[in-house]
Amino acid sequence: MGPSLGTQQQTKLLYQHDDTLTAHTTRVLAVSRVSELPDDDKPPTKGGLVDEWVVETAETLFYVKGGGQPSDTGVMVREGDGVSFAVSAVLHAATDGRVLHFGRFSDSTFGPGDVVNQKIDVDLRNLHSRIHDAGHIVSLAVRAVAAETPELKIQDLKAQHYPGAAHVEFQGLIDGKYKDAIQAKVNAMLEQDLPVKVYWWTEKEMREKCVFVAANMTAPEGELLRAVDIESAGAYPCGGTHVASTKLCGKVVVRKISRSKGNSRISYEVQ
Repeated sequence: MGPSLGTQQQTKLLYQHDDTLTAHTTRVLAVSRVSELPDDDKPPTKGGLVDEWVVETAETLFYVKGGGQPSDTGVMVREGDGVSFAVSAVLHAATDGRVLHFGRFSDSTFGPGDVVNQKIDVDLRNLHSRIHDAGHIVSLAVRAVAAETPELKIQDLKAQHYPGAAHVEFQGLIDGKYKDAIQAKVNAMLEQDLPVKVYWWTEKEMREKCVFVAANMTAPEGELLRAVDIESAGAYPCGGTHVASTKLCGKVVVRKISRSKGNSRISYEVQ
């Protein structure tokens, strides 16, 4: 079967509205070879990603790489004959709202209009969610320590929630002597088993309710932005997946505080 290219339909991101879903039936919009994609849409080859096919669907359960969180993996299986597509990476198209699922077929390929069942790797999703929420917890712990320490002047910068390389970054120098205090705040949030809730707020609400919102995060009047709130600890703008409460993160260990060019990086891991 030849490729089908160039649907311009925005993919509905199911996980943004219910990240507890692990299986979903949807319709294939397009199938193409990776080599036929525009250069901006081709996946990186670093790390061995050399899959031959890309599939687009009307909706997706698969978390799309971004916001410091890796993509989901899993499988799509066509109804009727069981032809499967192993999903190894999921990326946004460069210029629109389409989601590109990269992977390999078991046999023949899908075609536009085919009905397929999507199933994510639940264990991997749960790990990514735990690491992501742990990053919010560590950031809130740093802010809590800074609030009690007048000499600490910090500002949130960015975060990465990858297994084996998770960290949060702040503008401002945080001495290693604060590591134990940050860990104590983390432990307290875990032990309290605080609910983790997702909300959709206007930009105005976001700036009122979140502990930090980047200056370049804007939304047209009436458009809603997604936030995650660790109740009684603090909320951040966030498009990632999450666990239901802080205790579900497991053990969160603050590994190291490093400093460079006026910024600080707090590395952490979940166990």
